Amino acid sequence: MVFIRKFIILIILINFLFAEKIYEIKVDGMHCPLCTAMVRGAILKVDGAVEARATLNDKKVKIITNEGATKQSLLDVIKTTGYEGKFIEDNQSIDF
Repeated sequence: MVFIRKFIILIILINFLFAEKIYEIKVDGMHCPLCTAMVRGAILKVDGAVEARATLNDKKVKIITNEGATKQSLLDVIKTTGYEGKFIEDNQSIDF
């Protein structure tokens, strides 16, 4: 019984340590499909970026990351594409 309890606690800790984070960033200025493709491609080059979706209609990028990506690294890479990004909120319930 003690082994099972320790095993469950270990699984929970591992899950917490390697949990994915979901971010939503507002990127004003994107005005064409090439803009969204450049921003998305740049974000996916960040270590830890797992998935990114950029949309023109709301000018937002939704990003799934793991422990390797930081908020600052995401903003920095967006800046390399000529745009400024601003985090909307940390939200685990963003639809992807």
